[in-house]
Amino acid sequence: MRIALMTDAYYPQIGGVSTSTSLLKNGLRKQGYKSFVVTTTDPEQPDNEENVFRVVSIPFFSAKRMTLAFHPILKRQIETMGLDLVHTQTEFGIGNFGRRIAKKNDLPHVHTFHTLYEDWINDQLRTRKGGLRQKLVHWYVRRESRRFCNAAHIVIAPTEKTKRILITYGVNVPIRVIPTGIDLNRFYETKNNLEARRNLREQYGISEDDRLLLYVGRISQEKQIERLTTYIEKRMPLWSQIHFMLVGDGPASGKVKGIIEESPHKDRIHYIGPVRMENVPQYYAAADLFLSASQSETQGLTYFEALASGLPLLVQEDACLDGVLNEENGISFHDETSFDLGLTTLLTETNEKRALRSRAAVKKAHEYGVTSFVNKVLAVYEEARSLKTGTVNRRNSMC
Repeated sequence: MRIALMTDAYYPQIGGVSTSTSLLKNGLRKQGYKSFVVTTTDPEQPDNEENVFRVVSIPFFSAKRMTLAFHPILKRQIETMGLDLVHTQTEFGIGNFGRRIAKKNDLPHVHTFHTLYEDWINDQLRTRKGGLRQKLVHWYVRRESRRFCNAAHIVIAPTEKTKRILITYGVNVPIRVIPTGIDLNRFYETKNNLEARRNLREQYGISEDDRLLLYVGRISQEKQIERLTTYIEKRMPLWSQIHFMLVGDGPASGKVKGIIEESPHKDRIHYIGPVRMENVPQYYAAADLFLSASQSETQGLTYFEALASGLPLLVQEDACLDGVLNEENGISFHDETSFDLGLTTLLTETNEKRALRSRAAVKKAHEYGVTSFVNKVLAVYEEARSLKTGTVNRRNSMC
């Protein structure tokens, strides 16, 4: 089977869409399938990429890239590849290009819905809650998500939460829930490198007796990163051993840096900024707890990465965590009081209890390996091909 993976976000961009597409491409290759990635140009892209086709793009909001949905030269090149299926990962320039390729060439079309756009767009436009612009965003996101998804034969949603939202949007094609897998070995190997852990902590003045709290992800308002930073900063006078590290970048980075700069504890809050994908595991390995206050996740790949690194979670209650977070591998919170209680619990547990939580975290991460992910996606590909064949047969029988 020859598959085109169409995405507006790909390596070296950091994010769930980029990670998921890269893992799927490599996983398909290992199982003997031929896959091609069609994506946007990036100033940091590698020189020699195998089976990756890039189209000219320009910078967009929050380090993202934007391109058109019309690429006639590439279109002709793709049509000579003998594709069996198109799998789109985004709903904009390249995603729309992929949708058109599938339709014109009568190919099965699978789409993965990665992003809940309302929070993200409201963040970028700084809309007022309940205001006209926010209502327009709500209407536009529902309409465009419904239009794109209903053009596919099957939609993949990473969680039941996302599936429920798509149904409320009016998506009426089959929706299959497949959590995105992660390359567990990357995190397992780094987790056991105690020297690398010690070196990174020493670089930021963090001793082995200190407790390092970690956030990895976009630094943006929809991730509630300012609230999380404020929660932790307020508790630093009570916990002299805690440090907080933020890995990532985004539109709220200026506000977060302002909070840090004004804090009397700024020497214990470390804003790292963006790091290359291959270096991310070492930051998890250096940490003791993973924190997030986001409620805008479709899945939350960073939660799985943290678990694979043996980190207990202290995270905002969210339906995307159903079946992921349990009483053994972490604690959820819904407000500042419950955050305080969860943090206190995790910081005061015995070494034995911490070890149990770490083992429980790794055990849960086992469920989200790449092989299982790829096999489930391949099953959807076969289903889409069957649906496509059935549609053609019904069409022919009507003639």
